[in-house]
Amino acid sequence: NMLAHMQKFLILVFGITFLFSPILMAQPNDPILVKPEVVGMSTETLSQLNQIIEKHVDDGAIQGAVVAVSRHEQTVYFEARGFSNVDTQEVLKSDALFHLASSTKPILGVAAMIAMERGYFKPSDLVQKYIPSFKDIPVAVLDEPQTRDISPAYVWASPVDNESGFFTRMLDRIWFRFTDGFIWHVPEHRLVPADRPITIHDLLTHTAGLAAMGLGTAVADWNKAMLGPNDEVLLHEKTLASFIDEVASGPLDFQPGTRWMYSGTIGLDVVGRIIEITSGQPFNEFVIENIFDPLDMRDTYWNIPSDEYPRLLDIPNDKGGWNKTDTSYFSASIGLASTAKDLLHFEQMLANRGTFRGRKILDESSFEMMSANHVGDLWSKESKGKSSGLGFGYTVSVVLDPEVAHLPMSRGALYWAGATGTLTWAEPTTGIAVAIMVQQPNWELNREISLAINASIIDRE
Repeated sequence: NMLAHMQKFLILVFGITFLFSPILMAQPNDPILVKPEVVGMSTETLSQLNQIIEKHVDDGAIQGAVVAVSRHEQTVYFEARGFSNVDTQEVLKSDALFHLASSTKPILGVAAMIAMERGYFKPSDLVQKYIPSFKDIPVAVLDEPQTRDISPAYVWASPVDNESGFFTRMLDRIWFRFTDGFIWHVPEHRLVPADRPITIHDLLTHTAGLAAMGLGTAVADWNKAMLGPNDEVLLHEKTLASFIDEVASGPLDFQPGTRWMYSGTIGLDVVGRIIEITSGQPFNEFVIENIFDPLDMRDTYWNIPSDEYPRLLDIPNDKGGWNKTDTSYFSASIGLASTAKDLLHFEQMLANRGTFRGRKILDESSFEMMSANHVGDLWSKESKGKSSGLGFGYTVSVVLDPEVAHLPMSRGALYWAGATGTLTWAEPTTGIAVAIMVQQPNWELNREISLAINASIIDRE
């Protein structure tokens, strides 16, 4: 009868719902978790990550975080804690989008290695081979003394508004002597020839002296052109093709290869432009085709689709300028937004020395080149001679001495962070990959998470 058939139907529906309720309840972007002991890690120790993140949320140091940890491509921890909006107390979801800032840079590193594998260029190639306007780029030095060329380490001054009086300049001279060359105004300068042309290797290792926050950057016409009337950055109105030609006018901040000084927003963009020239593809398309698609990074964007805006964190008093403005400037240095899951995929590939789920992204020899220390002791010199336990590869820090390094990772680990707070790393010797997604920088949080992950390893093989 009708009632009996209805009862059977309801029982069937209830049974299906019961059987598949975990699937129906799971967020589609969440990876499948395995018990940490399966890959030689401790569930009990890893669970401390919950308390670590919640403590920093409760203290107001961060409003929320999504943290993902895997080993041998098996995800053992994937949690969201805190709020996407503090005012409304909207709970942070695990598929939230985060602005990466300089966490964009390792993606350029991999893109460059892919281009090198295909024979598009070599690290030793001169930049001017591909962008002729870089020929004879000069170096900015202090006007006095005339008998010695001095390039200050940093010039902290706006290239647009730089009025300073006698006492400011006098204090700057004193400050300069005791701070390895920090200056708070743009001093009188002169230009000298570069000892040698800059190479792609120089750009990949931040040893080119291009846009490294020194005197050359402070006096450069391109630096002034990059800023609007209220010092807002106007790069989104440009393209790599149009702007990099402006940058080629220089000057450099120091002689190529003589220092390690971070080029936050421009140096690697030149490499991105060279990839465009040699591959015949726009840089963003090259990255999507060769990195994002094969790594299943479906939520990584330069231009975030408007229907995805609700997934972005709402950061109070955000002074980073990380707005939703669409850009035609696909930077290789900054500008991407992504999720914990996507960046975990990227780091899993690096932890596997270039492969992801059996698919080769990089030859192992390319991975070895990217993760080698290419700067000798130049990094240590920036720490006033005290060893930081770190070297620098192509776009990434490399852990040389785990006993000294600030973050307790294994030897050979490679990592980089963004100004908005994101930090990701890969440990080839342990197979561990980590993505810490926050939007307020917090190195104590990073250290505590790193300590807990390191302590959770039961089997080091």
